[in-house]
Amino acid sequence: MQLAPSYHKFKRKTAETTRPTLYLGTHLRHRCLPVLLSAFFFSASTTTGFSQSLTKVFVDAVESQQVVGAQLIEGSTQLAEVNSVNFGFTSPDRRNRVTENTMFCIASCSKPLISCMIFTLVEKRQLDLNSPIHQWLAAFNATQLSDGTPTASPTLKQLLAHRAGIYSQKENPNAQQLSAIRDFRLTLSQSVNLISQQSLQSHPGSRYAYSGAGYCLIGAIAEKATHQPIEKILNVQLCKPLGMSSTTFFPHRLTGRVVATGGASRWTSPHLLGDDLQLPLVGGSIHTTALDLQRFTRMVADRGIYNKQPIMDATTWSQYVSQPYLMQRYGYGWTRTVTGNEIVLSHSGSLPPSQAMLQINLRTRKYTIALWTLANPGNSIATAKLRYQIRQALDGT
Repeated sequence: MQLAPSYHKFKRKTAETTRPTLYLGTHLRHRCLPVLLSAFFFSASTTTGFSQSLTKVFVDAVESQQVVGAQLIEGSTQLAEVNSVNFGFTSPDRRNRVTENTMFCIASCSKPLISCMIFTLVEKRQLDLNSPIHQWLAAFNATQLSDGTPTASPTLKQLLAHRAGIYSQKENPNAQQLSAIRDFRLTLSQSVNLISQQSLQSHPGSRYAYSGAGYCLIGAIAEKATHQPIEKILNVQLCKPLGMSSTTFFPHRLTGRVVATGGASRWTSPHLLGDDLQLPLVGGSIHTTALDLQRFTRMVADRGIYNKQPIMDATTWSQYVSQPYLMQRYGYGWTRTVTGNEIVLSHSGSLPPSQAMLQINLRTRKYTIALWTLANPGNSIATAKLRYQIRQALDGT
């Protein structure tokens, strides 16, 4: 078969670099896809250890224009750090390709980072997991349920594990509740003020309800305890020690950075607001790269150590990855899956069109990072199918 010149250029590029970016020209979609996949699998498997099945899921998703762009990393702390495999484009206009420096919003995958940040403050005795949150947020000094029943103030531990009784965005929130965690023109203080006006949905500690609003309260508590803005706390406690120079709530403040953009969604993507972006959605709007996240996941996999430097001590790390509530898989910012002697930490993120997935096997110390943008975030069926395919690839089924 006679191959177009662009294929030969693509093949040379993937053979010569450990940072391949996948681009399939329109004229190659039907004739050359099998050959292109073969060449890409060879490059990916020999340079990053990527599973062919997971790679193929994203190759197909970009080729079918379901996904605009993506970054993937699969590695192990038993081996050296690896480079990201980059797919597709930085925006739907398909003009510029995703590179290792392209930043992605990781949505709820922000929560493992924030939880880790909190544990470093607990280790320094600047915070106490078991203290009621009215110690820092006076509005929670007299909490009550929606029927007026008085109830105790939640604790920081309950906020981290989604058992604080704070409303969940997954349980039919009202307009004000949703605005507090989706209007990125608000400040964190304004967001927390709206959240504190809501009645608790259940007695603290009694029920699991996944809550992005709860993580906004966590951010406000960290700010009160340290007298620093959340962006600085994240930088001092995690980003600087780990060398994560592309991780921030406010990507527009970093000169020359490109943020991946997907198709239009109900809410404007945070980075598109420019200087109007005010809200650090604490558990849902960190922007970063797969390379930066690799440093974080390696630290977690290596029991709190990165490049022989402790980010948290062994006791703190053990609590961070533990199961705080019996019969609840969600721990401190991670979902924990226990199979035999294996513990797998994972989290997914969705702030349409941005999507993300993190996974760490604490026994094998292998990790997987996937960041991507959807072309049509309103197509919930296609989105769910893609996530199912990703999960199958990760599970090897």
